Amino acid sequence: MKYYITILLIFPILVWSQSIKGHLENENQEPISDGIIQINENKIYNSDEQGNFMIDGISSFPISLIIKKSGFRDYELTLEESDLALNIILKKDTLNNIEAVTIKANKPLLKRKIDRLEFNIDNTPLQNLNAWDILKSTPNVLVKNEELSVRGNSQIIVTINDKKTLMTQEQLKQLLENTDGSNVSSVEVITNPPAKYEAQGSAIINIKMKKNVLSGYKGRISTRYHQSIYAKGKIGTSQSYNTGKWQLSGNYDFVTGDYVRKNFDVVTFNNDKTRWESDMTRKTHAHEQHIYNFAGQYSLDSLSSVQFGFDGYNAPNNNGHYKVPTNIYSTENGQLQSNYLTSNQKNQFNNSFNSYLVFDKKFGDQNLTWTNNFSTKKYKENQDIETQLNFVDQPEDYNRFGSKNMQNISLYSSQLDYRLTKEKFTLEGGIKYSFVHNENDLDFFDGTRESIIYNPSKSNLFDYKENIFAFYISSEYKLKKWELKAGLRSETTAIKTKSDNPTVENNRTRTGLFPTFYAMYTLNDDQQLGFSYGKRIDRPNYDFLNPSRSYYNLYSYFQGDANLKSTIIDNLSLTYTVKNWNFETYFSYIKDPSMEISIQNPETFETVYNFTNIDHGKNMGANVSKSFSIKSYWKLNVFAMGEYQENYFMGVDQILYKNDVFFYNTNLSTQITLDKAKTWDLNVGYVYNSKTIQGSFDISSSQNTYVIINKKMFDKKLEAGLVFNDIFKTDRNTISTNYANQNQYFKDYRDTRYFIINLKYNFGNQKVKEAKAGNKTEEQKRL
Repeated sequence: MKYYITILLIFPILVWSQSIKGHLENENQEPISDGIIQINENKIYNSDEQGNFMIDGISSFPISLIIKKSGFRDYELTLEESDLALNIILKKDTLNNIEAVTIKANKPLLKRKIDRLEFNIDNTPLQNLNAWDILKSTPNVLVKNEELSVRGNSQIIVTINDKKTLMTQEQLKQLLENTDGSNVSSVEVITNPPAKYEAQGSAIINIKMKKNVLSGYKGRISTRYHQSIYAKGKIGTSQSYNTGKWQLSGNYDFVTGDYVRKNFDVVTFNNDKTRWESDMTRKTHAHEQHIYNFAGQYSLDSLSSVQFGFDGYNAPNNNGHYKVPTNIYSTENGQLQSNYLTSNQKNQFNNSFNSYLVFDKKFGDQNLTWTNNFSTKKYKENQDIETQLNFVDQPEDYNRFGSKNMQNISLYSSQLDYRLTKEKFTLEGGIKYSFVHNENDLDFFDGTRESIIYNPSKSNLFDYKENIFAFYISSEYKLKKWELKAGLRSETTAIKTKSDNPTVENNRTRTGLFPTFYAMYTLNDDQQLGFSYGKRIDRPNYDFLNPSRSYYNLYSYFQGDANLKSTIIDNLSLTYTVKNWNFETYFSYIKDPSMEISIQNPETFETVYNFTNIDHGKNMGANVSKSFSIKSYWKLNVFAMGEYQENYFMGVDQILYKNDVFFYNTNLSTQITLDKAKTWDLNVGYVYNSKTIQGSFDISSSQNTYVIINKKMFDKKLEAGLVFNDIFKTDRNTISTNYANQNQYFKDYRDTRYFIINLKYNFGNQKVKEAKAGNKTEEQKRL
């Protein structure tokens, strides 16, 4: 650690509760007793003599609240899960309209629930970050070598409003980097997802976007200037309109800029006594990116509704011209022996589209939901690679080849869910069917300086079809101080794979059972003890099942594996909460984890990037978090974790190796409100990740220091934000391996030091939030 700093952290942590406290008063701030509070049209509560009331036993949100009191006008509102404390002012029952209603809600930044951790960022300076950086600041979420992980496991699923996107990890990162943080409400980290969720993935990170619950219109226009090595810009608008039975909202952003990634790769061939060093700077021009979404809801009646919408990402022309010099040195005397220069002209087209239709019907204490999703992804990549070779004792040589890669993916899923909710008991069940079709067409070309022609021996057609049939049942029961939840999910997967070069055909059908169990015991008002267990599966991304070779240059290529196994994960965790201290211990056993591993071939001097299974892995760790409130305007928080990691992999010499490490992470930050009007906010944070592992590779430590300043002006209609990220330029990694005849390392920097200027102008009724979006499927991440 080159830079040691101690920075106080914000993020107050409150224990989650399923109760809402309220207080009724009149315009003279006098309490109103015997007010009738009606919940979801069937539960009745009364306020006491001091005007206080308690709503408990709530298991699902949002809920409808109606307040009736003789002599006063009826008042209606919709409550979200974040509304824990309400102060409501009732107006006299006259012919005049109610002029104002004051609602105050205490919204904890971090809430622990029986099956998840919720990180609320609404109305905090973190909303000046993009969605990707918000994930990096979320407790329990780690970014190692730009790969997301939860509790040491990278087999995770990222969803947006419970919806998957048809993108690879790199494409998802690019989408989230261009998603405005002001549209994000919270992030849920679900380490042991309940049976209702797909069994896919060790954990789920769900980004919750804002929802529309009030009547009226609001709009926003925003712009962003992003300066790192090169400049980027964004301009966008969001619109929301609710009236009567309709709730409508939409967002559109246009993004332009240049993206840079720097790599310095060193491969040592011990037998040949040479060291190959490549210095690559990939500058990609992405001057036209379109991000959009639309969400709508229509209430057929008070008990029935239809949700519909779509979202998408379109980048029609991401291109770059990468020149990569490679020098070859003798390991005996350090002298330069040979060199070659690679020139790669690359062009990419990416278009993803997701749509959904949801029907929801309530029958008293029962609920029926039918969800349909349809998604497509079209991806094209063309590259033209030239290599100028200058090898010792050989004449100068030249090589040229190219490739055209086209991918079309379509997905359809339909799910029917049933829910029965009683005061202390909840029963859920459902069935689901999904179908995925993935077509890949890789055309390879080689030839001379003047022209290249099609080469069928290195081209490939790949076709993949997947059908999944699933059903689940889950129940939850509350008994005095106990809260229990258990579920079982069954998934039958039928896969058909066909590749013509190399020739591979697979037809297999498998059924898996995935149990989950949770228990939480309340020791007293400020102490809770929890336990959970879950079994999960991680199926390979569709891209990684293609066994054809995709060349980066003359001496390196990527190759998938049509015979990849699904990863099975068993998770155990124990939690304890006392007086704002949150403790967790956990253990995970991972069978057949899949990951990208690079292997050097001493005979051909090639570096092959394989996506493959290693034997197994284990993670055992603990974490702790504590919130402080120094002053009413100054809040601090600390999150720290330690974890012992083991990876067992079969080496190129067919020997089973063990790679292990003790990993620890620290996340510190502080939030200060700088003025009494609460228009100035300052947020400072620091994140440290120690050395970690991935299969045969060691990943070096990294750290990030950031500062966020936010100012609201003109009655809070205009917002200006300033972000400084990775101030000391320490968010970088070195990835290395050294065993048998493997000896290589890679220095990786992804342009993380930058500053951002955000400007947002709000108009209309800013109490209106975005319409609730429908759910997507778990399969979409793998697309």
